[in-house]
Amino acid sequence: EILDHQQSKKIAYLTFDDGPSSNITPQVLDVLKEYNVKATFFVIGNMAERYPDIIKRMNKEGHSIGNHSYSHSYKYIYGKTSNFINELKRTEKVLNNILGEKYETNVIRFPGGSFGSKKAPFRKAVKDKGYVYYDWNSLNGDAEGHNISKRRLVQRFKTTFNGQKKLTILMHDMETKQTTVDALPEIIEFLQEQGYEFSVLK
Repeated sequence: EILDHQQSKKIAYLTFDDGPSSNITPQVLDVLKEYNVKATFFVIGNMAERYPDIIKRMNKEGHSIGNHSYSHSYKYIYGKTSNFINELKRTEKVLNNILGEKYETNVIRFPGGSFGSKKAPFRKAVKDKGYVYYDWNSLNGDAEGHNISKRRLVQRFKTTFNGQKKLTILMHDMETKQTTVDALPEIIEFLQEQGYEFSVLK
């Protein structure tokens, strides 16, 4: 009985990459608070350094904070595996400086995703170091252009949603993504209507 229930459970993981930003991330946090939903933020180290108070707020409000490299520079990160590992370590230090030495996260997301044969050595390198990486199977398309309308973001999300039982949704919270904030309530409400529970990647 319990097993059946577990298997029929639908879980949505809202994920936000490339922040924090001073204008967008706090609005995202406000919307999440209003709906009492927890999310996962894959933060860039050099942005986290700039906005430590936002990192503290994410943590205090029960969200998961993942590591999305220090610079997000594809050219450098994917130059060699040791560069990527160094960037992850550097962001860990930043998070420890902000949240205290006890704070630990081994959850990461590859800049641009972990897909493709070129990244095979990088996937192996991070696994060997004990990291867990997460990609996505749904998105709102907010990286597919500039100032995409709220309506288009919601539509794009619905075309990638496909009723998947475990849904990991890619969104972005950098400073240009106002429409991502605007579309978020509708995306959350749609998922609630479809019977999803929200959880965080750990």
